[in-house]
Amino acid sequence: MSTLLLENGTILTLDRDERIIDNGHVFVRDNRIVAVDAGPWRGEAPERRIDCRNRLIAPGLVNAHAHSQSSTMAGFGDKLSHPAFMWLTQAHTSRRTPDEIRLAVLLTAYGAITSGTTAIIDHFPGQRFTRADMEAVLTAWQETGMRVVLGARFFDGTFADIFPPAPFPDDVAVHAEDLLKPQQLDELRDLLVDIITVWDGKPRLSVFPAPSNPERCTKAALALCAELAERFDTGIHTHLLETRKQADLAQQRFGTTIVQQLAKMGLLSDRWSCAHSIWLTEADIALMAEKQVTAVLNPESNARLGTGLADIPALLRAGVPLALGSDGASANDNLVLHEAMRAVAMAHRAQEPDRSTWIGARETLRMATTGGARAMRLTDLGTIAAGQFADVTIYRLDKPWWLPINDIVCQLVFAETGASVDTVIVDGKLIMDGGAIKTFDVDVMAREVKAMAASLRRRNSDLFTIADKITTTLP
Repeated sequence: MSTLLLENGTILTLDRDERIIDNGHVFVRDNRIVAVDAGPWRGEAPERRIDCRNRLIAPGLVNAHAHSQSSTMAGFGDKLSHPAFMWLTQAHTSRRTPDEIRLAVLLTAYGAITSGTTAIIDHFPGQRFTRADMEAVLTAWQETGMRVVLGARFFDGTFADIFPPAPFPDDVAVHAEDLLKPQQLDELRDLLVDIITVWDGKPRLSVFPAPSNPERCTKAALALCAELAERFDTGIHTHLLETRKQADLAQQRFGTTIVQQLAKMGLLSDRWSCAHSIWLTEADIALMAEKQVTAVLNPESNARLGTGLADIPALLRAGVPLALGSDGASANDNLVLHEAMRAVAMAHRAQEPDRSTWIGARETLRMATTGGARAMRLTDLGTIAAGQFADVTIYRLDKPWWLPINDIVCQLVFAETGASVDTVIVDGKLIMDGGAIKTFDVDVMAREVKAMAASLRRRNSDLFTIADKITTTLP
């Protein structure tokens, strides 16, 4: 067993008593926090001690919805509709080799770790997948040292929500259908069982069945998710009602909302975490609260693509569990969860004249810590307390937005940008130490990512041409 002592720091525990401890210590043995208290540590000598003078020791943030495959796409386009964005994403992310999948994961981890995120749900990939794809992404995540749920993203139906009302020209239609060819149910079952059996439960790793979107799946595939989640005791991760068109398509297909259809099929449960959750009815919200389905809020990507704004106050009032996600870098341009926290806290204030109903900094920080841990189905994550996983972020307190300290939680949510992150610990191990990533070579990764992006541009030139044609036919 290894031991680590963080000493002389300000500790934001987020524990039951919401303690903020000045000049305190956190003692870690192996991958668990053993002791948290004020004053000096008087127990056994640690193998490693870190002086946290003028530092904030806080729970690592949990990003409950991201896409590693799109990590190379920051700033790739502007004023795009959701369908246009989706087709261009296909061109950027298709036909990757296992090593290119690894590079995209390392770039995702680089963005997450350096801004204070220790755990993430990766909804991967954007196309039909093979066992080799999943081996590549999971091996890469293992390399990063982060705590990860891989949402094995699949579809066995059509992406009707991103197709135009009129048919594509023939030359475009062939490529469009090939890009998003549905995966057969028997093949999906075998792949998902294999991946979950081999990888779920490895250190820091979990695997969830993860529909791309319920409207893009058959009833049999959705039932398969519930069956596998029960069999292997996993969660289920999905996009849910990101766009109005998705809500309309569900109504046309089922004669009801997709949330009510899932409940009617007996599939809705607290295993589900649902990214976006924008176009919900009051009855949908009540069902999600009753079944304790987690809504994962993605305010920045929703604003970026103009898809809508989740009714966060209504979700909160109803008792729907809430978590927070950055979404992929293609839709949000970065993985800085501090920005998402600030956006959630402020999004509805202009429409809410009663300030007592506003979403506060403390509620928002909970979404980005224990809320995300709930989405990952982890009860021992998100606070700094004895018995919890040792997933900790240490911030420098000498940045301008920390001078002086007025309210630590408010400053962490409204003022911090991720730029103060100094040291990151996951499962008791330092994965960033004094600003330096320790689990992979950032310089090599950066050089190889640039070469990969150029290679994919050449290799997928036909897909970029088709994507451009498709987007010109879309509203």
